[in-house]
Amino acid sequence: MNHLSRLLHGRAGRGATTTLCAGALLAGTAVALSPAAQAAACTGQVRYASSTNTLYLTSGTNTLSGILQLCPSAPLVKGTGSGVWQLNATLVVQNGATLRLHGTAAGGDVDTLRLRSAAGGDPLRVSSITAQYGTIDIDQVKITSWDDEKNGPDTDPGVPSGGGRGRAFIRALSYLDANGVARESRMDIKDSDLGYLGYYAAESYGVSYKARGCGIETQDVCARLKVRGSQTGSRFHHGYMGTYTFGAYGMTFEGNEYDNNVTYGLDPHDDSDHLKIIGNHAHHNGTHGIICSQRCNDLEIVGNTVHHNGVPPHVPPGDDDPTDNQVHGIMLHRGVTDTVVRNNHVYDHPNGAGIAVFDSSGNTVTGNRIERARYGLRYSVGSTDIVSTDNTVSDSGQYGVFTYKGSDVPAYTGTTGRPGRLTFTGNTFNGSKSDAFRLNDADDVTFRDNTFTGTFAAGPLTQRTTGTVIDAGTAPSSLTYRVRGDADTAGSIAFRNLSGTVSVQLDPYSSATFSAGGLTPGATYKLTAGSRTVTTGKANASGVVTLRAQGDGGPAAGYRISPA
Repeated sequence: MNHLSRLLHGRAGRGATTTLCAGALLAGTAVALSPAAQAAACTGQVRYASSTNTLYLTSGTNTLSGILQLCPSAPLVKGTGSGVWQLNATLVVQNGATLRLHGTAAGGDVDTLRLRSAAGGDPLRVSSITAQYGTIDIDQVKITSWDDEKNGPDTDPGVPSGGGRGRAFIRALSYLDANGVARESRMDIKDSDLGYLGYYAAESYGVSYKARGCGIETQDVCARLKVRGSQTGSRFHHGYMGTYTFGAYGMTFEGNEYDNNVTYGLDPHDDSDHLKIIGNHAHHNGTHGIICSQRCNDLEIVGNTVHHNGVPPHVPPGDDDPTDNQVHGIMLHRGVTDTVVRNNHVYDHPNGAGIAVFDSSGNTVTGNRIERARYGLRYSVGSTDIVSTDNTVSDSGQYGVFTYKGSDVPAYTGTTGRPGRLTFTGNTFNGSKSDAFRLNDADDVTFRDNTFTGTFAAGPLTQRTTGTVIDAGTAPSSLTYRVRGDADTAGSIAFRNLSGTVSVQLDPYSSATFSAGGLTPGATYKLTAGSRTVTTGKANASGVVTLRAQGDGGPAAGYRISPA
């Protein structure tokens, strides 16, 4: 059993679902904490500003014991021989200093660190730890907010009226100094447990990483400034967010658990690039399990287990109509590029998609297993050049695949909002409670060598969609393809390598082409719809014939190519 498992009182491995109540979070909550001695002012690497109740670690590497030795009157309280500490102040790590928080099993002095989080929201009585051009190194430690009156974690992430802070938090902040020099921070968290942290305010979401000054209007800053770190083998739970990044670079998130957070489980946000998100367990969060949003590129999202997020969905402040809130297992949102989503197991997202791509391009979705989502794969708002291969999508609440334009304005994929150049190859779709797939307002979508099996309430439906290609694959003979257009956008679909009969319904604005190969060059073949001959044509020199049908709004018919 690893140390994190011992911290969590013997909970099962990564796949287990564990919810610890506030009273059970900390072993031995009745530990007596000795008040800090009243002594001389701080010396050496530590200083204290009583007006803001802030401790500063200004150089070198230090521990809680070291800080207390240099500043005996600091608002930092050590338990009696228990490895339990309580921080009753803001702690800032600056000027390249390092704060080392290591458990006793890792050779350190702290097994549990309580961050005071008093009711009322008084910033002087709600603690935080910030690396601001510094490093926070956490190994085999349990960190939690702490309400002394309740003798337990602060379970309320709200900000009281007139309050300045909602709940204790921890963060790493990078910035450019007055001379434009990058002052970067990092935070590494290993085999630890961080819970009941954060509230709804910038940089205060619980566990946060931020490159200050980086943004959509300041991409030059983003190119020069990063925030760094890693998270491995740890649990992030009951926070406002499990973890949030902005401007992160080269971080690894591996073997962690993100659960029971108010909003996101893991949220790499703007300009967080070259991240490895591997083998994590994200579940029972209020919104998306894993989301990467706004200009994130070169991500690897691999081997994660993501389930039961948004059940029910979180209702954000000011949301007057939560009925349309969709919560996804994994989401790529706005300007995410060159990213691979591979071999993840995503299940039980009845309010959204297993995997969703929004206003993003050039990504690969492969080898994932998706079960019981409202939509298995959802690509929207201009998403283009998405390659989807070897996924298994089962028991979709509505559609196995769903594309749509939406009302949001795309910022990174052109101006039309129409998804396009999407390819689905070698996937298996096992049943859905509505259409097998639905393509709304899309262009150039290709399905090649896919398998449709199980029970579908209805066959595929395309609406105002052009250039759809169905190339080989297998599907129940009862499946009917419905193609619909309108006066502005004609619907079109092409069936390639046709063998046997395919059932198609075309409205008056739509057309379909049917191709068959392995035929006699120069021989004449006919396209029939039921008993009616639609058209005839000759096979080309390669033995391929392509015949076209224009829709008339009639009922579905079985289309077939045979010798004339």
